[in-house]
Amino acid sequence: MQKSLIGLEIIRKFHKNTPNSPGVYRMFNENKQVLYVGKAKNLHKRIKNYTDLDGLSERIKKMISETREMEIIQTHTENEALLLEQDLIKQLNPKYNIMLMDDKSYPYLTISKEDIPRLGKFRGDKNSLNHFFGPFPSSLAVNESIKLIQSVFGLRTCKDTMFKNRERPCLLYQIKRCSGVCCGKITPAEYRAQVDKAIDFLKGNNKEIIDDLSSKMRIASANQEYEKAIVYRDKITYLNQILKRNSLGTIDGFTDIVVIIKKEDKYEIEVLFSRNSITCGQYSYFPENTKDATENEILTSFIEQFYSNHDVPEQILTNIEIDGKTELEDLLSEIKKTKVVIETPQRGDKKKVVDTIVQNAKLHLERKFIEDSNNKQYMIDLAKLFELKTPPKRIDVFDNSHIFGTDKIGAMIVAGPTGFQKDNYRKYNIRSDIAGDDYKMMDEVLTRRYTRAKAEHTLPDLIIVDGGRGQLDIAYNVIRNLELETPIVGIAKGENRNAGEETLYQKGHRPINLAKNDPILFYLQRIRDEAHRFAITTHRKKREKSHFRSALDDIDGIGATKKKNLLNYFGSVKNIVNSDISELVKVDGINKNLAEKIYKTFH
Repeated sequence: MQKSLIGLEIIRKFHKNTPNSPGVYRMFNENKQVLYVGKAKNLHKRIKNYTDLDGLSERIKKMISETREMEIIQTHTENEALLLEQDLIKQLNPKYNIMLMDDKSYPYLTISKEDIPRLGKFRGDKNSLNHFFGPFPSSLAVNESIKLIQSVFGLRTCKDTMFKNRERPCLLYQIKRCSGVCCGKITPAEYRAQVDKAIDFLKGNNKEIIDDLSSKMRIASANQEYEKAIVYRDKITYLNQILKRNSLGTIDGFTDIVVIIKKEDKYEIEVLFSRNSITCGQYSYFPENTKDATENEILTSFIEQFYSNHDVPEQILTNIEIDGKTELEDLLSEIKKTKVVIETPQRGDKKKVVDTIVQNAKLHLERKFIEDSNNKQYMIDLAKLFELKTPPKRIDVFDNSHIFGTDKIGAMIVAGPTGFQKDNYRKYNIRSDIAGDDYKMMDEVLTRRYTRAKAEHTLPDLIIVDGGRGQLDIAYNVIRNLELETPIVGIAKGENRNAGEETLYQKGHRPINLAKNDPILFYLQRIRDEAHRFAITTHRKKREKSHFRSALDDIDGIGATKKKNLLNYFGSVKNIVNSDISELVKVDGINKNLAEKIYKTFH
């Protein structure tokens, strides 16, 4: 039998005993590596599709030819199968699965359901404690919306601890971004009325609110109360700033626009979030493992992956018709627990919106092409500069951070032909007591990293360390002691630490000083600075945490058990700091006297 037909026969035999139930299936090659993870509403029918090569893409035919074994996991529903499939894809990174890269969580604007509700932002699993509006593409976008909502409705953003202990209004009241309800500037009933208006506006009921403000502005102006009229005018302006974000047309309800475009062998998927006629923002994705895949296959896979861990909208607008649309709608409806519609508009406002997003996607993909082209050229230039055998596909860059030897952190970032690979960033808490010795810190971090990398076969093609000959010697000794041959480069700052005066060190080579306007120097500065940023950010978080822990240690009566109980109850250090006495006493082992000590320590 031809080798290419062995996989087909294996699948046919496996298919005979496959149940008619939902589940997940996996295909393995001769080395037990997972080739593909799929899900199905009916495993028997789904796997039957692989038993006839006619009509299958070349990519799927190649996968079948490599298959030597199959396994299934039965589930109760297709929704369960989807969630399991996505978990397995992320864990196993199968060769033939289309991968949604850079999947991220999105922040939401929230209004709490307290007696005196609070305006804020939230990232994570939704709860019943807040009203949620969004998602937004970034924290910056949420912060801008919060500022505008505050300016119109005067909602508080302060933590409960601060709110309950105010004696005078804060600065936000002075600049007219808070109503001062904490100090009785308005009554709780008046404040809640403002909260209701804010919720109505965010739900899309904006015309009545703007009309009401316009009427009050005219009345104030007619009564020659010009300062009051200006306040109403400014509020109308702020609301219109939010509404103008939806310059793409009117899209009612809870809608996502998802479009796919292609240039050469690269695809981009653009997602825009529209909530009650307000555009929250959009985000670009560049899926991988798409060779020989169709646009339809990629878009369907993206939608399944994306909405397995993001809010499912009531409506999804696409720029191409999706094969199997009904089945995909049924799956999304099962996740959302209400009807979900997928539509490819052919005319009208919806078509105009989709066309606009397609044009935006083309611009983003063009920019991605330029960035990837530049990055590939950087890899070629690095190979020439440092006499590497081939352009590097993975570069590990290291930096350390500490303050006088305390809260010591080692940080590693990863770069390559596709830019920064943030999923591979790593932080290292320095274990040894070395009192800020940068050389020993570098030794520990590199030893830990490459002992593990050697076992896991995740070695880079180039290592870059922040520092001169000393750091280079340390890194060189670690790599040679582990019997590795990965090339290493040290980047030392100039005498006055000025950008453009860096010296590049490589074992067995003369030091290199590049021209200040050399593109490869700019690239090396960029990745060095990214490593420094990651190290500083990580160190700052550790320092804040250790400061909190040391402060708790100084409180008489707080030991390891009570510290653990506090963290288990509140979930985070930040929540403990922001809690009040009535909340602290709810923790096992914390009485009123101890709660008062904790509160006074942080306030």
